[in-house]
Amino acid sequence: MKSKVIHGALFGLAVGDALGVPAEFKSRTYLAEHPVNGMEGFGTHNQPAGTWSDDSSLTFCLAESLCSGYNLQDMARKFLQWYRAEIWTAHGEVFDIGIATSKAINEIAKGTDPVLCGGNREADNGNGALMRILPMVFYSRHEADLQTIYERVKEVSAITHAHFRSVFACLIYVVYGLELLKGCDKKVAYQNMQATVKRFVEKNAFEPKEIDLFKRVLDGDISTVAMAEIFSSGYVLHSLEASLWCILTTQSYEDAVLKAVNLGEDSDTTAAIAGGLAGLIYGFDGIPEEWINVLVKRSGIQNLCKELEMKLMKSQKYTVSAIKETDEFFFFWEHHVSNDGMLTKSCLTQWWDAPFLVDQVEYKTAEHWMMSKKAELFNDQITLTKILAANSPEEVKNLGRQVSNYDDAIWSENRYEIVREGNFHKFSQHKVLGDYLINTGKKILAEASPVDFIWGIGLAEENPDAQHVAQWKGLNLLGFALMEVRDQINIESSILPKQIKKFD
Repeated sequence: MKSKVIHGALFGLAVGDALGVPAEFKSRTYLAEHPVNGMEGFGTHNQPAGTWSDDSSLTFCLAESLCSGYNLQDMARKFLQWYRAEIWTAHGEVFDIGIATSKAINEIAKGTDPVLCGGNREADNGNGALMRILPMVFYSRHEADLQTIYERVKEVSAITHAHFRSVFACLIYVVYGLELLKGCDKKVAYQNMQATVKRFVEKNAFEPKEIDLFKRVLDGDISTVAMAEIFSSGYVLHSLEASLWCILTTQSYEDAVLKAVNLGEDSDTTAAIAGGLAGLIYGFDGIPEEWINVLVKRSGIQNLCKELEMKLMKSQKYTVSAIKETDEFFFFWEHHVSNDGMLTKSCLTQWWDAPFLVDQVEYKTAEHWMMSKKAELFNDQITLTKILAANSPEEVKNLGRQVSNYDDAIWSENRYEIVREGNFHKFSQHKVLGDYLINTGKKILAEASPVDFIWGIGLAEENPDAQHVAQWKGLNLLGFALMEVRDQINIESSILPKQIKKFD
């Protein structure tokens, strides 16, 4: 995962938007002869260089709202405030707004329930929800249930665009963004998105005619489509296809957004949608500095990014430094199965025999999950296949050490979340294990391994120093990940029944 990932995404979107504002509504033929090569001023809307439009404004409104939690009323209220030029305008006025968005915000002003404000007719499938959905990628990063992600994306989209087509386009975009957030190569992330979304479709009774409209995105490789067959109107499906096409046919942020702008027509929105993804891929440092420097209200955007990062991107809830002297410990280590079949504290280890299903893939242990995701992260399909076929966690651990294309910095950025997510699946799909974990109460879970300085504390339970956090030699990442899983199962108890499948 790149550093300043939210900065990369939000600035990536806003810069793409600003590049496209002067060229909006211009034809592809015209732009082929007079291409946009950098940040320009005036043009279609007669705005100074670096001015962003409603695409960025509504994205910032959503991001700001999510800083305070998931609240549809607050999101709608912020959209209305922007419409009245009270917040998140580039120059104190609204100079560009889609018809469907305008109608929806007028409904908000009347006090209509936010999810009932957006149009739900087939003719209401403009790109006004897709252009602003990017912050939901960050809000959804800790959610293990795709159905829950879908329902939230559906609600957020419906504030202005309630038709299934708009919602589904937003879901595809968010799922792709989540794959990119893991640090996956953009092509691998695209393939993972296709597999994930298609499995999701199989589990839901969606209208086949609607799903068929997304064939070019889900069944093939959109990057192989000829440019003449990529359209860049304000229609949501065109915008989704065009943005993915620009991402997958270029090798830099600059090339991706300029390609999007020069497709013409709804140039600012296509470039904004593509720019958000490009910012995730190439990072904040991949955006040309001269473009950022001219961006309107960049200090305000920076402050928003910092706040959103603090609220949504904290990778670890518990740390060694936060442990108090009065806290009680629950130590565990090594894999032992009792002769009478009773649960022991060994069930907290990665090697405990507790298979679980995720997207129809079975993982025999949490170790299998961890090493599978490591192989996926570095696009090592050969090792991935071996890991999934392996029986013993010891074999899996050894295979994990053989993953090719390994980058320690990328693994360090992603390992904690991978282990946390895998253990959520493990403990939520086995009620007896979930109950055992919950019954540890509020104790500090600590892997008392004298040889593991990352996942354990680097000390044996019998060592007197184990009772003194200041003397710990390890990070205890497994213990802290399990504590987060314990919290999640306790708080999201309504999710637990849906997660329990065939293993109990």
